[in-house]
Amino acid sequence: MKHVWIVAALLIGSTTPLAAQEEPRTDTRQQLEARRDSLAEVLTLLDAADERAEAVERDIATIEQRLRIGDFRPGDMVSLDVRGQEEYTGNFPVQPDQSLELPGLEPVPLAGVLNSEAADVIRDALGAVLRNPVVELTFQMRLAVTGQVGNPGFYDVRGTLLLSDVLSLAGGPTQRAELERLEIRRDGETILSGEELVTSGFTLDDLGLQSGDVIRVPQERDTFYSLRNVSIIIGTMLSVIALINVF
Repeated sequence: MKHVWIVAALLIGSTTPLAAQEEPRTDTRQQLEARRDSLAEVLTLLDAADERAEAVERDIATIEQRLRIGDFRPGDMVSLDVRGQEEYTGNFPVQPDQSLELPGLEPVPLAGVLNSEAADVIRDALGAVLRNPVVELTFQMRLAVTGQVGNPGFYDVRGTLLLSDVLSLAGGPTQRAELERLEIRRDGETILSGEELVTSGFTLDDLGLQSGDVIRVPQERDTFYSLRNVSIIIGTMLSVIALINVF
């Protein structure tokens, strides 16, 4: 039983909300399934009221989503290098239906496909028109960077980049930037926030970012302006009280 708790402690320790994992997007389906099953066992050892149980459940849900939906999102960019075939070498965007459109081929379905499986899927598709194609590929996602950075806009970046690298690509934070309130938004909602997203060395894959996400760098609060507003409010209240006493 002692051994079980040691294993559980190690697994629980790896389920903090922003736990950095080494090359998380290269996991095979078998590795993900094994990790999910291990976490499920750990969950049975935790009391429902234990705050760590929520982190374990969140990790299990993330893994199950990857197994079900795959790693590719509409707008992701797949960079192909097919040896000796210029028409299949270049950047190809993932379509809204999670497919990849290549010249002369039926759309290549990437729904439910992990990054670790993509090369084989694309190689098999190319096999319909090429003999023993040699395929190398890398992946990119399109993110928006807004707010207090030098060059706000859209950027196609690899998931292995650090969040700090993306900010650098966008011209870096301005002097008015307040990284303590930095946030990642998806579909209009904040999914992650805080300066530790930048300072702790998390990659985009570690953070679970995907195409369409927005990195927002807010402007620092103007302390003088805030104090001025408070002074005006207090002054107004004192004036009202004075008028009441007069009458």
